[in-house]
Amino acid sequence: MTRYILLRDKARNWRRPSVPLASGIAPEDPDAAARPQIEVADLSPRELREAAGDRTLLTIQPTMPTRLISPEPMDELRAADAVPGWGLRATGADSTPVSGAGVRVALLDTGIEARHPAFAGVTVKARDFAGTGIADANGHGTHIAATVLGRDLGGRRIGVARGVTDLLVGKALADNGHGRSEDFLRAVLWALRGKADIIGFALAFDTPAQIETLIGEGYPAAQATMAAVHAYRGNLRICEMLLQMIGRGQVPLLLGAVGNDCLRTIAPEFETGPSAPACAAGVMAIGACGPDEDGLSPAPFTNAGAALVAPGVGIISAGLGGGLRTLNGSSMGLAHAVGIAALWVETMRRDGAAVTAQTLAGKLIRTATQDPLSPRASYIDCGRGLVRAPPEPPG
Repeated sequence: MTRYILLRDKARNWRRPSVPLASGIAPEDPDAAARPQIEVADLSPRELREAAGDRTLLTIQPTMPTRLISPEPMDELRAADAVPGWGLRATGADSTPVSGAGVRVALLDTGIEARHPAFAGVTVKARDFAGTGIADANGHGTHIAATVLGRDLGGRRIGVARGVTDLLVGKALADNGHGRSEDFLRAVLWALRGKADIIGFALAFDTPAQIETLIGEGYPAAQATMAAVHAYRGNLRICEMLLQMIGRGQVPLLLGAVGNDCLRTIAPEFETGPSAPACAAGVMAIGACGPDEDGLSPAPFTNAGAALVAPGVGIISAGLGGGLRTLNGSSMGLAHAVGIAALWVETMRRDGAAVTAQTLAGKLIRTATQDPLSPRASYIDCGRGLVRAPPEPPG
């Protein structure tokens, strides 16, 4: 028996397509409004083929494990060396005239310590998809949420968009940082239905773990690898299909941490591209940068291929128990980018501009800057550049 994700559209009555549903999306019926639904089932090969005949089924794909894009210890950077608020200054968030007021943000991570003083005055709507309760025993979700919108602590500013008071928290990863792809996809659908303006996440489909599991179940190594790649591709497709089904103009901007898998400090060749689902169509991958002797450089751990970079080294934000902690990772860059995006949503609405995933992504790209980046930072490393907050209006 294999566990599968079934993506359905209950609003539509599909004719059986000429190609297997597991290979792609069914033909679109323009006269019906989509109502996506995610189900999970353990199916034998025979039951899989029987299920594919359901007229409401869009695609059926194997589930796979997910993992947190874990913070990097970076032994050469001690917590005592972190410069408080440097990311706010680098992005202009400390001097912008807007605060993100009226913007709804969704974060899909390890939950949240909602009683932390960093979230005073924030309305948190939370749902547990991982099965370990919405409370954050890991600390990662609390840290990134406070970087996005946290209130000042002890006279120290930690939040980019302190005017955001509406936060959706989907716990897509268990307290140990592991989860399942169905948990993430259900959390995405929940955030889409919750009409978030921006959705941020810092997790990856765990292909190596899938391969290891299949080999443990008796699969030959080559077959396990092919099956895991098939699951990887299929889960990526489901993510993209969900965005397509919601409808143009209604989809929020999805931002994903690019990943922390590069080992450039060992050898320049030991780098990799964006993790999935950050590499999905319709998702903007965010990398991490940090200060060096001649500007800002991509963090040595951050994956190549990010669309934009944001401060992700030595970031001080909320820690469990009501205090502060310092973390390094593309997750920290993601948190800055989500906060900056919230500032731009407020600005665009104030100016009467339409806010969609496309227009907001375009705004982030057009306003990004290469100026503070090191001459050694390339497009492959940093994409279009460093995210920037809205400036003071001219005059």
